[in-house]
This record gives sequence, structure tokens and C-alpha cells, in this order.
Amino acid sequence: MLTISYLTLLYFIFGSVIGSFLGVCAYRIPMGRYEPIHEGVKELGRTLSLTRPARSFCPSCQQQLAWWHTIPIVSWLILRGRCGHCGARVPFRYLFIELVTGALCALIFLRFGPTVTGVVAFGFVCLLIVITFIDLDYMIIPDVITYPATAIGLVIGVINRYLPAHDGRVIGYPFVSSPWESLYGLMMGPGLLLTVWWLYFKIRKREGLGLGDVKLLAVLGATFGMQCAWFTIFVGSILGSIIGMSLLLVRRGSLASYIPFGPYLAVAATAYIFDAHLLIAHFIDRTVPLTWWITR
Repeated sequence: MLTISYLTLLYFIFGSVIGSFLGVCAYRIPMGRYEPIHEGVKELGRTLSLTRPARSFCPSCQQQLAWWHTIPIVSWLILRGRCGHCGARVPFRYLFIELVTGALCALIFLRFGPTVTGVVAFGFVCLLIVITFIDLDYMIIPDVITYPATAIGLVIGVINRYLPAHDGRVIGYPFVSSPWESLYGLMMGPGLLLTVWWLYFKIRKREGLGLGDVKLLAVLGATFGMQCAWFTIFVGSILGSIIGMSLLLVRRGSLASYIPFGPYLAVAATAYIFDAHLLIAHFIDRTVPLTWWITR
């Protein structure tokens, strides 16, 4: 019988494999459709898709990679972060995505166990990872991600309300429990951010926030409810302010510089999935119990 340690390792390995695919998604989904702002992203002059070409390739020499060149984590370490054909540097981000996805997969297993809720939670974490790196490279959050994700959030509310389950709902906390909760989160969650966007646009005559950020809040509101959306705005704003001011101090930006907000929202939303809001509430009110890593 496998122990919890072995199972956690297996989930980490599985997550790193998925992370390898997420790196491909973050690279291919916007390629040829948007102009990158990150100098490390090489345009190929042609539109890619997730299925064409079917095999991974090197953006520098455009040679198809051998199967062992794509082994998560291990291949990057063996090849010392370089292409196995031309020797061009492979960005560290690919290794980072694999490590982070593997770690989050293992943590989700510890938090939710091998349940439907855990599978759906991991799916949304994967979505947030892809959004993070697309926003860093292109300063956009594609509608091709946010619109289907919002629809999935609404479907989760319907499933939890109308499909029978022995413990009350098919997909448990922190997901919405009904379509009404999902719709309320969809309308109210991004409301504050949309108001800020509108006021800034009217005053400064340019966008201070991207509408992609508002749509991401709509995804979170529809999927996890209004509480998650507002928590994400609060924590994401704090993270963005701290990092933005740090960049100003080292003279890497200015007050007029655009800073992608999506990554901060993604980090805050991931923290919410792991009950970070309850940790904050516990420090404010000691009567609020800590429920981290306890399956509900």
C-alpha cells in the first residue's frame, strides 16, 4: 500500500508533466496573434496551435525535439538549460512552470485528496498558471481562456445545485454551491475593478487596467463566488503595489509604466483555493478556526 509520501511524490511528478504542457500552452496560444512585450519571446511569423505542430520544437533552430528532450525537469537539468540540437538557451521559465505545477498538484492532493473537487481545483490552478505567463509576455489575458472558464464556473453552480451527491454537492468547497451564487459572483465580483477601470479611463484618457483583468475576476466570481473575487482584488492589489514600488526603487519602471496585473490576481486566487482567507481571518479573529489541509 502506497504511503502518503509516495502518493505526494507521484502527484508532484504528474503535475510536472502537466506543467510541461502548460509551458507549451503559454507559448503557443498567443503566438502570431499578439505582439509580445517580453524580449525573451521569439516571434516565428506564423500562427501556432496546441495541436499543430504536434511535437515540441526549438524556437531558435525550429528542429523537432527528441522525446527525451521533453522529459519534465530532468531534461532541462541534463541539457543544462540548452537545446539538444543547436545549443540555444532554453528559458528557465519552463523549468519553473514544471516545478510550480508539480508542487501545486501535490499540495492540492494534500488539501483535497483524490476527489472530484481536487481535480477541478487543479484544472483552475493550471488555467491561472497559463494566464500568468501570457500576461507577463503580452500584457493580455486572452478571451479564448476567460470566456470558456466563466461558462465552466456557471456550469459548476448548476451541477452542485441540481445533481445529487451524498455530501450535498458534487464539487465541494471552495467552489460555488448554486447557479445563483455563481451569477452573483459573476456580476458583483469584477464590479469594483470595472469601476476603477472606467474612472481611470475617463480621467486619464487611457487604460490603467486591462479589461482582461476584469474578465479574470468574472471567472473567479462565477467559479468561487464573490468572496473569492473580492479577496483576489484585495490581495492582488497589495502584491502589485509592493512589487511595483520595488521596481520603482531599483529604477526599472516609472509611475506611468504598465504592469501586468493578471499574475498578482492569479497568485491571490491560488492562495484563496488553499484557504489563505481563513488564515487572515484567524489572525483578525482567533475564534475563526484554521482549516488548512483538512478535507471538508
